Amino acid sequence: LLFLDRAVPVGMVLASFIMFAIVGNILVILSVVCNRHLRIPTNYFIINLAIADLLLGTTVLPVSATLEVLDYWVFGRIFCDIWAAVDVLCCTASIMSLCVISIDRYVGVRYPLQYPMIVTEKRALLAMLGVWVLAIVISIGPLLGWKQPPSQDDTKCQITEEPFYTLFSSLGSFYIPLAVILAMYCRVYIVAKRTTKNLEAGMMKERQEDSNELTLRIHCRNQQAHELCPGSSAGRSTLSVKLLKFSREKKAAKTLGVVVGMFILCWLPFFLVLPIGSFNSSLRPPETCFKVIFWLGYFNSCLNPIIYPCYSREFKQVRPPPHCSLLDRWRCFWSDLVSVLRPSSGSCGAAGRGSVETNTPAASGVTADITGRSDRSGVTTAPDRR
Repeated sequence: LLFLDRAVPVGMVLASFIMFAIVGNILVILSVVCNRHLRIPTNYFIINLAIADLLLGTTVLPVSATLEVLDYWVFGRIFCDIWAAVDVLCCTASIMSLCVISIDRYVGVRYPLQYPMIVTEKRALLAMLGVWVLAIVISIGPLLGWKQPPSQDDTKCQITEEPFYTLFSSLGSFYIPLAVILAMYCRVYIVAKRTTKNLEAGMMKERQEDSNELTLRIHCRNQQAHELCPGSSAGRSTLSVKLLKFSREKKAAKTLGVVVGMFILCWLPFFLVLPIGSFNSSLRPPETCFKVIFWLGYFNSCLNPIIYPCYSREFKQVRPPPHCSLLDRWRCFWSDLVSVLRPSSGSCGAAGRGSVETNTPAASGVTADITGRSDRSGVTTAPDRR
């Protein structure tokens, strides 16, 4: 009876958590697969992150939950080693994906116009492949014998705590990628701040030149049609395009900055405790505390699918095509859940009404209203006032 009193509530909580992680990450993947405008290199990396979290939720978490509920291992010694290796594989692939995403965001903010030529689909796929190759290299050690002597009790299964492997895996899986992530986002912040200032100055200069627009247009009519005149709409469009592109990259960087922040909050305690405890067992926290830290890392797998609809306008306004009607129902449920968690984010009924307002924080007061009249790039130009 005492066992059931503990097992039932723990099992229900963990089962809900696992289902939340699985469904959420499936929705992120389907949102990109079923919407052509979301199939861009940045979202390929987000899919890669969702795949790692989904793999964790479908292969690792159910086994971990069973161990937590029963309080002993029932799957045998060989499967224990495989479970521990897949655990490291998924977690490493997740943070490596965040590392690649941070580099991608730096390129997007630093070179907004050249970004499509720098980050091509082929390079994105190669980067995704590289993430999984590195994750396999880091996780395969225990399967090749780099681990502590196995326990004689087959009802016990613990993650590898061989001191030098835990140091190697902690550096490769967390600390080195984390250093790259923090460096990239520091650069993103510096570049975004400088570029925002320059773009705001450019927009102010355009407004000051508006008073001379009529005179400039009269002179332009006497020139060849292909010549670019100062103050013309074509001249202004270059800055407007750069402003909108930079604004979108800046918003994406903010969204992924939240993802990285939540990842650090969830995983840093574990990667502090694990190597320290493996070198000095007296510094290892109590078993209950370690379990909380252990599952806090897993909790990150269900946070990312919430962060995207909360902070990303593109994911909030997804309208799936008819063949994704099931996704549409789930997305409506997810949007309603988000509207409860963050009321300002809107609801499912507000999305896809044919008018999308995009605010550009890079230059206050600059707003693009995208309706059915906009072109493929989503950039609308002011009518020619002659």
